[in-house]
Amino acid sequence: MTQQMLWTTLYVDSIDRRDWIARATRALSINGVDKIIPDAHSGQVRVRYNPDTVTSFQLSAHLRASGL
Repeated sequence: MTQQMLWTTLYVDSIDRRDWIARATRALSINGVDKIIPDAHSGQVRVRYNPDTVTSFQLSAHLRASGL
C-alpha cells in the first residue's frame, strides 16, 4: 500500500532576511517531508508531506520556530 502524500503552502513573513530560504529548508527537513519548494519572490514554501507522519500545523510550527 502506498502512502498518500499531500501538498501545502506555507507563508514566510521574513523574506527580507537573506538566509530565509536556507532556514526554511532546514526547518522543514523533518521526517515525513518529501519535497520543499521555496519561492524567493513570493515568500511561499510548497511542501509535499506524508500526513500519517506530520501535520500541516507541525510544519507551520517548525517554520515559525526557526524565526520565520
